[in-house]
Amino acid sequence: MKKTLTIAALALAAAGLGAGLANAETLQVDGSYASAAGCDADGSNGSFHANGVQLRGEDGWQYRCDQGSDGQWYMTIFR
Repeated sequence: MKKTLTIAALALAAAGLGAGLANAETLQVDGSYASAAGCDADGSNGSFHANGVQLRGEDGWQYRCDQGSDGQWYMTIFR
């Protein structure tokens, strides 16, 4: 009985995690950066441009800087 409940709980947790990730909004900010520090400096500003639209940190947007295969740094914003 405990084993069945554990399996059921894990299945529900996995389904909930998948649903949470599916509803997350993620956008790549226009442009790229030569360094992680440049990306972070713009990110900490709290104002982002993605697809020609200005988005603000005050509206719940967060950022991360990821290095691309071309060596440039790209800011991804999400909420």
